[in-house]
Amino acid sequence: MDERQAYIEITRRLLAHVAAGTTDSAAEVYRLPTTVYTDPVLFEREKQTIFKDNPQLVCFSADLPGPGTYYTFDDLKLPVLLTRDNDGEIHAFLNACTHRSARLKDGCGKAASLSCPYHAWGFDLKGNLRTIYQEKTFGEIDKSCYNLVKLPVEEKYGLVYVGLDPDIRFTIDEILGDAAPLFSAWGIDKARLVNTHEWQLKTNWKLALDTFCEGYHFSILHKKSLGDVSLGNVAAFDRFGPDLRSHRLAFPNTTISRLQDIPEAQWTLDIFNEFQLVHFIYPNISLLVSPAAVELFQLYPGDTVGEHLTRYRCYWREDRGQGGWGVSDPQAHFEFVRDIVTDEDYWVSANVMKSLHGNLRPFNTFGRNEPALHNMHQAFLRGAGCTPQEAPLVKAGAL
Repeated sequence: MDERQAYIEITRRLLAHVAAGTTDSAAEVYRLPTTVYTDPVLFEREKQTIFKDNPQLVCFSADLPGPGTYYTFDDLKLPVLLTRDNDGEIHAFLNACTHRSARLKDGCGKAASLSCPYHAWGFDLKGNLRTIYQEKTFGEIDKSCYNLVKLPVEEKYGLVYVGLDPDIRFTIDEILGDAAPLFSAWGIDKARLVNTHEWQLKTNWKLALDTFCEGYHFSILHKKSLGDVSLGNVAAFDRFGPDLRSHRLAFPNTTISRLQDIPEAQWTLDIFNEFQLVHFIYPNISLLVSPAAVELFQLYPGDTVGEHLTRYRCYWREDRGQGGWGVSDPQAHFEFVRDIVTDEDYWVSANVMKSLHGNLRPFNTFGRNEPALHNMHQAFLRGAGCTPQEAPLVKAGAL
């Protein structure tokens, strides 16, 4: 299915829901034990089986914009260094010199080579040890045995995935499954970074993710910010990827009904201006896509079960028109989304977390109109080695 046809299928479903006052739904209400947000034993297991055992979307191609660039990643307590060599190929390494494990780089930037700040051992961007400071006094070693520790990495569709274990095997096509064709069409590899923001909150990482997984709250929590542009409690829900554990939600704009008066044969790619796509990519990514904006939210567990880190990176595709909700200026769009998440989504998430600390409420309830939450939390429980109570899903097949 090409890009236009995919948008047509989404638009048909959304228009039908708007006309009928319905939404994609689960078969029944689902009760989730609130201990999934507060149990420190489960939390420690999640850090290994959900995070470190799964490949991570570390950055976009735009974050290594050309040959001789590097990017660092530390959010899962393992220091990772990515480089783009002079041939344009991406590499991933443990960010540690093979002499005495000193950190090589911080942040991101340009570099023709890598020099350890501790004893000046020098590496090329492919990770090969090239020089040893005052080598004749150091003693004879085989340099080929002291190359940087490599980590599995793949770049495709503008996404850069890294495995935190050298033995992890993956492909981006496997991760995206049937969602891959649209990612290919979007040209994320041509996007530029607009701005970044981070939140360090006293909220469990899964509780923060919940705010991205339903539109039931739009007309209430976002009444003053999104109320005039986005319809609440209406969504098209689809699952993709291994075990269908990832999902995509399409949320309609308030102007979508105008398309009912336009023959479908006249619909162009511009119908994408009438809805937003919000992806959850297992295990910790919320990816918002609108015609011009691509917004990456990476959520990571904190030091304790009640803390987490969210990184928000806003990217822009100059040839794609306006961003989500009709905002055409890239910086204004970034600030619009940042402020909604700060003042509304994460404000309520932090308040919910406070209510859960006493373990006085045995469960939270996900409505039939919140199928993405059913699917995501069942995937988390399976990923942590638990057996979730399955709630059958309606209209929730693969893409």
